[in-house]
Formats: sequence, structure tokens, C-alpha cells
Amino acid sequence: MRLNRGNFYSERGFTLLEVVFALLISGIFLITALRFLTDQWRGASALKNHLEAQYAVMTVGETVSDVIRMAKTLEWVDASGVLKVLSMPEDGNPTLDTYFMADLDLDGTNDLYWKHMGISEPLASFIIMWKCTEVEPGLWEVFLQADVKGQVVTWQSVIRQRVQ
Repeated sequence: MRLNRGNFYSERGFTLLEVVFALLISGIFLITALRFLTDQWRGASALKNHLEAQYAVMTVGETVSDVIRMAKTLEWVDASGVLKVLSMPEDGNPTLDTYFMADLDLDGTNDLYWKHMGISEPLASFIIMWKCTEVEPGLWEVFLQADVKGQVVTWQSVIRQRVQ
């Protein structure tokens, strides 16, 4: 736009080329920033899934290890993946507990359950495999594997059963 002020004309505003160039630079900056943010989001999500899987196997591993240490007798049924535990509580009345994998809540995710006095309680979700093997009398090897959205974590330990 040209204004007549005396003997010369002055121009005000931006030309179309300047506006297009500014939009192009802004678009490149925004695309780069969005790519950076989505990469950060994916990384944080993968880390969260990995930590959740690691927490599941650690929790179950420590629980099963404590059960094995304190059990009077243990039996691993390999065909069904069930650990049968005869525990001797402080009151002196032995109870038979079982540990097994199932999807009792029907959410599509396997959980590791503890069945005590006929009531099943979940210990952890996302467990895809577990195995207890008696290496030698009184020495048990426990193997656990969890999968949370592609993040697979394993846990393995050898536990000595305390003889009472």
C-alpha cells in the first residue's frame, strides 16, 4: 500500500513472498518439534512398559521365593503349570495353596494367581510364562517371563527350601 506524503511514497506491510517464506520456516520448525515430542513420547511409553513388566516379575519372583523357602512340601505340575505348596503356618494347621496362570478376570491378559482356601487372588498381570523346577532335593529354580506391549522381561532365581 502506498501513501502519498509529500514527494515520496512509503510501503507498509509484508509482501506475499515474505509471508510464504515465514510460513515455510514456521512449518519446518513445527514439524521438527512434533517429531521430537513424538519420539520422546514413544521412548517414555516403552520405558514405562519395560518397568511395569520388570515390576511384575520381581514382585511374583520374590513372593514365590518366600513361599518356597517356607513350604513344608512343594510339587510342580509341569503339564498344567501349577505349583502346589503345603505350607505350615504358625498356628500349626497346614494349608494347601496353589499358584497358577489364568485369565480369570477375562480381560485378555494372563495373570499369576494364588489360590488359598478356595479363593483365587491375582499376584501380578502380564506373566506369559513361569516354571518351577526342582534342581536337586530342596533346591528349586524359578523362571518367570512377563510381556507388556512388546517389552519382554525375564527373572530367574534358585531358592533353597528350608526343611522344618
